Amino acid sequence: MFVYMTFWFIIAKRRNRLDTVDAAWGGGFVLMAWLVVLQQPSVRTYMVAAMVTAWSARLTYYLAQRSRRNGEDQRYAELAKKHKHVWPWAYGGIFLLQGLIVVLVGLPIITNAGLALPDLRLFFTIGYVIWALGFYIEYKADSELRQFKANKNNTGKVLDTGLWQHSRHPNYFGELLQWWGIGLVAVQTSFGWIGLIGPVILTILIRYVSGIPTIEKRRDGDKAYQDYKQRTNPLLPWPKTIKEKI
Repeated sequence: MFVYMTFWFIIAKRRNRLDTVDAAWGGGFVLMAWLVVLQQPSVRTYMVAAMVTAWSARLTYYLAQRSRRNGEDQRYAELAKKHKHVWPWAYGGIFLLQGLIVVLVGLPIITNAGLALPDLRLFFTIGYVIWALGFYIEYKADSELRQFKANKNNTGKVLDTGLWQHSRHPNYFGELLQWWGIGLVAVQTSFGWIGLIGPVILTILIRYVSGIPTIEKRRDGDKAYQDYKQRTNPLLPWPKTIKEKI
């Protein structure tokens, strides 16, 4: 992972785009998954590698399309302003740090190579179903958001229809479902419970650190969005509250 993220750092520096790291994010998990397959080929490891590859391909394509439309992600532009020597800092503070996070979040991919426990075989089926549901939800949420932004009449408005009427961030909810699904697949193996550390870390990062808080901070002064916050859950899909009807 150190070599992989260093490679992407070199590409980012040549492009002069910090958000290149987003392209490396999904691919890092794919690399891990197929290396596990090479070391320990089994139905489980092949299935998880396929799940991770499908997740990464969809996410990477979506991010590439967004980057082409909107230019560099504003989050990275803001970070760059805070550091005088941005690239030396970015190597460790963004690229290598994200490489470490990939390894930690990807723990279920690694533990999935362990010895199968027949008594826990049901977790494989449950995990796969949860992953498939999460994949659909994230795809659907991203599609709704893309269509909403493509309509110029929606400029300055808040998307509060479809999945977005039940959660302020249904795409993140779908993302987490996929990783909890992979985590449950790994539970079927010896020491598989250690793999659950991965989705726990990702849940904390999305909910409290670099996901939802970062996005919503930009809309602090948006009254329409603040009203939307009052009536809609941040992550878990939930019916609109009675408050909205009053």
